[in-house]
Amino acid sequence: MEPWKLKLGLLVLILVALFALIFWLRARADRKQALDHAAELAKFVAGLGGTLAQAPAWSADLRRPFAEEYGDVIGWLHRASEARFDHALDFERHGWRVRVTEASIELNSASTQDKVVTHTEHRIEVATTALPPLKLVLSSWGGGSGARRWVAEAPQTAASGPQPQWHELRLPLGLDQLYLAATADPHRAAALLTPAVVERLQGESRMGNLRTLTVEAGIAYTVAVGAIDPKTVLPAVDAVIGVLERVPGAQPSRPAPTA
Repeated sequence: MEPWKLKLGLLVLILVALFALIFWLRARADRKQALDHAAELAKFVAGLGGTLAQAPAWSADLRRPFAEEYGDVIGWLHRASEARFDHALDFERHGWRVRVTEASIELNSASTQDKVVTHTEHRIEVATTALPPLKLVLSSWGGGSGARRWVAEAPQTAASGPQPQWHELRLPLGLDQLYLAATADPHRAAALLTPAVVERLQGESRMGNLRTLTVEAGIAYTVAVGAIDPKTVLPAVDAVIGVLERVPGAQPSRPAPTA
């Protein structure tokens, strides 16, 4: 074999070995990060008297994780994996049953050197007695127009009814400049927005703890971008519970069996 061919072959072997080493080191780092995160969540929820499991959200059948990545061809092309729930934290907070789930999905990236990027989101759910289907969103969320599009999409319990109806809800003074809302039952939903609820929502809007809220099938839930952060998740949990505690007719309950 000619010397240059031998040198070229050796160079190729070195490059292959180098790329394999980089891939192995990255995979090892990802596994360690995942294990450390799971251990952190387990310690956190144990301190609340709860448990950590691998389970779906109670409302998974009502809204799948990363729902915006489904429903059209572009979303299908964008996905490199199916969405999945990775962690579920179950605990009680102020007498309310709470589940906080973390989900992930791998998406093809056109803007980074990595071909596939993992995205995460977490969902905070509180089980309550039955309330009229309602969606509430900060009017500035998603640049304003994104908030209107989001709230205009009826939740599954309303969309799949025998006579599906979904109406924008006129909010009380003091709340109408902060949030947008829609419901399947404007009269009943309006009755939920007492002065105490309005005051609590005004406070949560200032703190940024409650950007969205969906109520359906005995579950009040909000979805946020990113993994569960034990340092910041409880204020969001307390925001949902704080609103429910002031809603007429809302009481702690077990999760709806159909969710």
